[in-house]
Amino acid sequence: MKKQRIIIADNQTLVREGIRSLLTGEPDFEIVGEVEKGSDLIASMKTLQPDIIIIDHQLPGYFSIEDIGAIYENDTHANVLVVSSSQTRSDILKALDYGVNNYILKLCGKEEFLSALYATARNEKFFCGKVIDVILDKQFPKPDNCDGRNLSPREVEIVKLITSGLTNQSIAEKLFISAHTVGTHRKNIMRKLELNKSSELVMFAVKNGLVTA
Repeated sequence: MKKQRIIIADNQTLVREGIRSLLTGEPDFEIVGEVEKGSDLIASMKTLQPDIIIIDHQLPGYFSIEDIGAIYENDTHANVLVVSSSQTRSDILKALDYGVNNYILKLCGKEEFLSALYATARNEKFFCGKVIDVILDKQFPKPDNCDGRNLSPREVEIVKLITSGLTNQSIAEKLFISAHTVGTHRKNIMRKLELNKSSELVMFAVKNGLVTA
């Protein structure tokens, strides 16, 4: 992977310095610019030609959700990583509607931040757990009946592997996907089936003939 050029769009000095600190010793990334207000963002993009834009779209008076729309209007292939303090459902969903595929919260740790950044660089999707909850709430609202709760072939495959006792990492290696993707599938499955515990998933699998007791 070529070195990724990054613009940080955030008015908070401590946040910008924190991101710089987190990237110390990460040779795959280079911060080429910092922007403190949305009105300067597009000009900086055109001048600096970043590979990734890290932005908090919920900073009243400095950045707004419309700035994300402006990014994609000027570069339809832009790689945007939202690192925000906003957990508001409407904010998250609007960002996703604009085309954001990578969204984490500022309360996330270094490992999750770096995982999100590498996923962004690879044009993969990455959402932290709280953002995934919002996405699943939209995609799989609690049904009044059992319609639409069938699992996809990939989900069935993952259920079988979970019930055989494999960890997310082991499943990821077996299916040639990331452990984060396995975790997303797992949350998706549990939400679809309205289950809360792995033991309940095992019972579901046995009852429905996916595995033998």
